[in-house]
Amino acid sequence: MTPSTSTTSSSLGSDDTPSGVPSSVSGPVVDRLARTAHSAVDRVADGASSAVGRVRSGVSDALSTVSDKVQGLSSSRDEWMDSARQQVRDHPFAAVGIGLAAGFLIARLLRD
Repeated sequence: MTPSTSTTSSSLGSDDTPSGVPSSVSGPVVDRLARTAHSAVDRVADGASSAVGRVRSGVSDALSTVSDKVQGLSSSRDEWMDSARQQVRDHPFAAVGIGLAAGFLIARLLRD
């Protein structure tokens, strides 16, 4: 027994139509259905690509906003640290007193 060289010969009729489809249906009806299906697929693809573009734009805008906020917070943190350092230099005894009082309060809170 030799294997068949054509895998579609059993499922196709003599005129290359599927075996379950009558020959009267082939021709212009099949062509019209194929064109309709093709145009429907094209419309869905166009809609999907525009939706992907909108999502991509929204994500890009969100990332830009987050990046700006992080930079703003980083610069605010640096300003606060510089201000705190300057206050400690200007008022060293007050800074030590505040540190001792904060340590005392934290110890009391953790002990209870």
